Amino acid sequence: MKRFILKAAIVSALACCSCPAGAQSLVKIHGYVFSDRGERLAGANVVVLGTGLGAATDAAGYFEIENLFVGEYDLEARFLGYRAATQRGVVVNQDVVSTVHFRLEPAAILLPHVVVEGKRVAASEDLSVQVITREAIERSTASSVVEILIYASGVDVLEEGGGSARKRISIRGSNPNQVLVLLDGVRLNDPLTGEADLNQIPISMVEEIRISKGTGSQRFGSGALGGVIEIISRRHSVDEIRVGTTFGNYDAFGIRPAAAGGFHQIRYFLNFEHRNESGDYPYSYRRLDGSTVHEDRLNADFSSNNYFARLDFEHGRHAVQIQANVFNSHRGLPGLVFAWTPFANADTERRIVLGRYALNHKNWAVAAQVSRHSNESEFRNAPPADAPLRFRTVPPYHNLYKVTTHRAVVDASMKTGSGHRFQVQANLQRDDFSDRDVLAGSVGPVRNTDNLSTGLVLEGEWQLPRPALLTSVSLNHAFRFDYFSFDNEQGSREDFEFSPRFGLRLSRFDGWLATLQASWGQSFRVPTFADLFYQDFRVRGNPNLEPETGTEIEVALHTGFPVLGWLELSGAYFRKDVDNLIVWELGSFATWQPSNTDARLEGLELSASWRLFGDRLHVTIDHVFLDAVDRSGRRTTNNKQLTYRPEQTTKIGLLLNLNFFSVDYRKRMVGERFTTASNTVRLPRYTVDDLTVAVEWRIFSVQANFKLSVFNLFDEDYQIVRRAPMPGRNWRAGVELVF
Repeated sequence: MKRFILKAAIVSALACCSCPAGAQSLVKIHGYVFSDRGERLAGANVVVLGTGLGAATDAAGYFEIENLFVGEYDLEARFLGYRAATQRGVVVNQDVVSTVHFRLEPAAILLPHVVVEGKRVAASEDLSVQVITREAIERSTASSVVEILIYASGVDVLEEGGGSARKRISIRGSNPNQVLVLLDGVRLNDPLTGEADLNQIPISMVEEIRISKGTGSQRFGSGALGGVIEIISRRHSVDEIRVGTTFGNYDAFGIRPAAAGGFHQIRYFLNFEHRNESGDYPYSYRRLDGSTVHEDRLNADFSSNNYFARLDFEHGRHAVQIQANVFNSHRGLPGLVFAWTPFANADTERRIVLGRYALNHKNWAVAAQVSRHSNESEFRNAPPADAPLRFRTVPPYHNLYKVTTHRAVVDASMKTGSGHRFQVQANLQRDDFSDRDVLAGSVGPVRNTDNLSTGLVLEGEWQLPRPALLTSVSLNHAFRFDYFSFDNEQGSREDFEFSPRFGLRLSRFDGWLATLQASWGQSFRVPTFADLFYQDFRVRGNPNLEPETGTEIEVALHTGFPVLGWLELSGAYFRKDVDNLIVWELGSFATWQPSNTDARLEGLELSASWRLFGDRLHVTIDHVFLDAVDRSGRRTTNNKQLTYRPEQTTKIGLLLNLNFFSVDYRKRMVGERFTTASNTVRLPRYTVDDLTVAVEWRIFSVQANFKLSVFNLFDEDYQIVRRAPMPGRNWRAGVELVF
């Protein structure tokens, strides 16, 4: 390890020396683009007049313009639906970064076309939505979506160990099956369990990740009770070829070539990614007699291939998007301590095909999307007869199951000259599920199941008369109606759900920014196929389960003002009362069966972000207080903390960006978590530090990027899930060439 770090330092020094001696700072002009109401505009274009240089604002409305010589420049900011603004005589010095803020006035214009990509909220930013941009993704050596989300505020990742172990997400204390995960609008949650394994979502195809922490059923329907993760795929606007590779501990290796280009009005993006990792790492655990055992976690290998292709066509007001994604993986299932399964593994293949058409005309737009998503999985555990007894504590199994989902969505939106916005959306979805028990030679424990669902959304935002001290007052509302029809060999059922939401937003912008937001809403989650119909030895589904429903209130405050750069402070109070929470418990005759109960999730989320010295230094601090309480009324669990919900979590980030060299330091401090519903057993608090060093340089016309990450820097011994030890200190390096 020391030799590798020494080599990395030498490479970094040589890279810096290869730059011209008189090189100037990369970032020369930076700032924000706001609307007249103080809302940050994502995707606005800022150009240096008379040159080919410019930049687009990120999700926070922030932009940077690089590689300018000393002198004076004129800048222009443009955004669809707003009048262009110009600032003249912006001075660029050798070592001082100039700060420029734009404030754009609305204008009724004819929109020439729509960029077809994941749905965004630019002109009316929601404080409960956090955005992770491609820039942040490229700064890391993350190989999957979960490695990016783990440092998001209010987000907890339940990892059952490193390597191939499942990695599920929780938002503000929700269950993993209450968080909806979408890839360009396609649901990735497994209809059998309701969960999404984020370890199986590669990062190279991702342009942006949007984390919605409030109630989400008003827009997305079932499964969004705890929040929504929207993953938006890459869409390149420039011609380039990228070749990247990663390598690290435990035989980790990855390669990801990609190509983007276009001709006339057609753009394409092609991406392939291969990952593999042996995953076997050393760990220790304590026996009941107090002795400590040191072993290797076996069968934690992981291998995957991901193929992605996207084609975009734009002509005038029309835009068409076609894309396909094929993902397959093989992973070991090592089991937990005291329940080893070194002979168990799983194979998964996911195929997604979607097409989207959009038409934009003046102040209204219409879009339609159809998709097909198939997921085939095979699970097996076949220990040999002569295997040690401890490797045969889990009985042999061999199960196959397949889910095919067809979905169609149509939405129409309109915006008036006074800023009012309306949207109508309708969707139709059908899930076809089948499973098979290979060992028994019969149908599986769930059997053939069909689910037909429809939804209708009515959404609006009204700009109200504003007092003298405010620049914007808006009221928003959404109503969604859903119908579900389940059909199984063991029976059928229907469900009707109604999800309302109301919100109020007050903003002021006068050199500094202040926004106050309050909302009330209801969300739901219908039971999964396993909850309703699973029938196996000592495991029984419950076809009489009620859907989970949640009522949430949230009050959030966000401020931003210039202090040696730009400082932003945020705070949010949230409370969610969950009725009919579905829990699996061991009941009579030693049989596991789900039932409904109640719970309350309440907390406070605090965040600070400070960009200093021309964005050369970026500091972030997030802290969450969470009180997740069982409200079942049962003597042994009532008013007890829900399992695996830390009461306090702190996340700290420090990014230092110096010319072609950057350092990204991250720290997670997670409090104690109970692992039993009666709160008799808990896991200790832990602290994990990660460090990434990146070097960028240009060799002729080729840009080279080198990154080195050290995870669990101080070799912390910890567990996120009980009896699933996490890896100690490990490293990963990456090299990427851009042609």
